Amino acid sequence: MKTWRVLDTGALSASVNIAIDQALLTLHVKGKTPPTLRFYQWKPPAISLGYFQKDHGFDLAACRRLGIEVIRRPTGGRAVLHLGDLTYAVVAGTNEGMPAKVTAAYRLLSEGLMEGFRLLGIDARMGTGTMKPEPSGICLLQNVTASIVYQERKFVGSAQTWQGSSMLQHGSIVLEPQIELLLNLWQKNADSPAELRANLETQITSIQEILGYLPEDKEIKTAIRKGMARTLGVEVIPGELTQEEWCLAREIADCEAEILRL
Repeated sequence: MKTWRVLDTGALSASVNIAIDQALLTLHVKGKTPPTLRFYQWKPPAISLGYFQKDHGFDLAACRRLGIEVIRRPTGGRAVLHLGDLTYAVVAGTNEGMPAKVTAAYRLLSEGLMEGFRLLGIDARMGTGTMKPEPSGICLLQNVTASIVYQERKFVGSAQTWQGSSMLQHGSIVLEPQIELLLNLWQKNADSPAELRANLETQITSIQEILGYLPEDKEIKTAIRKGMARTLGVEVIPGELTQEEWCLAREIADCEAEILRL
């Protein structure tokens, strides 16, 4: 059976989190990083923008006041609030069984995530793209192939990028309700704050709201690790970042932090 590595790098700054993902992808292209599932969180909290996103609509002054960092990630999609969430990342390639087509890769990894959620008692489904288009720029209000929903309310958003035959996919799993903070950050520039609130209340949810309680982080991570292992047909073994991975991540964070940070 093939083996993958699982990493838990804890809560780090936005620039370091993004730099680690970039370093893992860069070194995977060179054959120096094994297929990896990584879990992490953000300290201080942050908003990550999609690589191609131009309009975001949130209140920058409110971000500064609340100590929320803003950074641009190397993957596509819309703005993601990283507070009360758990981020996962997968770095792997076609040589390790990843489908070469973007949509197929999304579906495979979504199946792994959903298998993990089933172990937690959550009957999750992939998004259908039927949510009403929303111009706010908030990722959770976009229902695309990479979405995972519970009773048509989204609680996981993912994004992807490729370098050659190597892929980075990372995504935000909403653990706790985010609606009030999203409103504080976005409603100032919304055409209709009331409509924004209605959309948030009817289209997004969290693991805490679904289950009626919030499992321990360890339980959630273990379930997702098992779900991914079953779906991919691999053994997932705990590991650590190598010295080369850490060095490259620090180099990327030091050199590009000011470029990435808005």
